[in-house]
Amino acid sequence: MAVALAAGLAMPAQADFLGAKVGMDLFFVATDGSLSSDTQNWNDKSRLSAYAAFEHFIPLVPNLMIRYNQMGTTAAGNELDLSNTDFVFYYQLLDNTGVELDLGMNYRLYSGEARETGDWASTDLDKGVLMGYARSRVNLVGTGLFAFADVSLTNYNRKQISDFQLGMGYSMGLIALDLNLKAGYRQHDFDVRRFNGVNVDVVQDGWFMGAELNF
Repeated sequence: MAVALAAGLAMPAQADFLGAKVGMDLFFVATDGSLSSDTQNWNDKSRLSAYAAFEHFIPLVPNLMIRYNQMGTTAAGNELDLSNTDFVFYYQLLDNTGVELDLGMNYRLYSGEARETGDWASTDLDKGVLMGYARSRVNLVGTGLFAFADVSLTNYNRKQISDFQLGMGYSMGLIALDLNLKAGYRQHDFDVRRFNGVNVDVVQDGWFMGAELNF
């Protein structure tokens, strides 16, 4: 229902432009939680997230963003890799100099694995999850500064998964494109039962910074 409503409202916002954007974030992640029933002291490293989005003027056809997220971590012989790829189909409800608002669906394809201490074989976590998606941005007109939020979430069939970003940024207009520098906080909650036979309840959060080119 939300996507259908967005389609109807978004037609004027999409009717007059064609564009693309690419970006990359560095995520300083910390993991807390359990694999199976054992809580671990996870040993984390910084991770990368990269994305590309394509926006068009065709009514009722959603825009597309593809985003890859590194989410691996280890702990005393245990390995948990929740890396995934987002396929986000969204409509622009608002797109003006002050406020931007996108709404749609995210098909997230997890492509990692889990390995527990003493287990020679790992379990693939290759599985797709359908999530709701929303993004907003508020521009402080005349300053180049902006605030933003990006949210994907689902809660069904023993899967409680959410991934959100909140932050601030600065936009610089160049000759043929805009350069956006941004930083903020990100949190990935992954609480699942029998996800390819594995029970996981972890929170991965921390600060991130990134850059984006908007054509």
